[in-house]
Amino acid sequence: MGQTRNLKHHTEKKPSLPGVQKIKSTIRQTTRLLAKGNIKADVRIETERRLASLRADLAQAEQARQEQAVAVRYHKVKFFEKKKACRRINRVKRDLAQDTPEMETRRKLEEALFEYRVDLNYILHFPKLKKYVSLFPPAEATSENTTSSKTPSDSTSETDAIRQEVRNWVRTSYDKWCIAYGTRACSRASPKPP
Repeated sequence: MGQTRNLKHHTEKKPSLPGVQKIKSTIRQTTRLLAKGNIKADVRIETERRLASLRADLAQAEQARQEQAVAVRYHKVKFFEKKKACRRINRVKRDLAQDTPEMETRRKLEEALFEYRVDLNYILHFPKLKKYVSLFPPAEATSENTTSSKTPSDSTSETDAIRQEVRNWVRTSYDKWCIAYGTRACSRASPKPP
């Protein structure tokens, strides 16, 4: 008998939107049709509805294109940060699995585990259209040769503010998820960005 294939991986793709240029050309054709004065009222109404739908599709396609560009740009950084966060989570879980007689130590480990899970969710759910701000920034080399218009403290304070804003948003979303599901496990639901 022949081998049976696992068809789990050969599923049909979801129908996707046509490309941006295709949508733009269809919008041009539709507006040219509407510019004609001798079309029936019902055809005009149908065409106007189609034009509104095409404009919404165009906005959605452009957003998807921007999200893809940002995802490609920051994939490597997010991959390594996700590995770091998972390593930290596993290390704390391993420490919690060992018998720790002191309640204070156990409480500190549970708080650290919660913070590391927040870090992981920061990486997974960072807003897709924003420039990614690294959770674990590399140590900045201080050199006197830099000729930047901004001082290093200004740029770091801006990135720290963005990082803290997104972390607070992730923390509140994570807390809401934990309350709703009664657990402190990692969230897989995708919350709305700030």
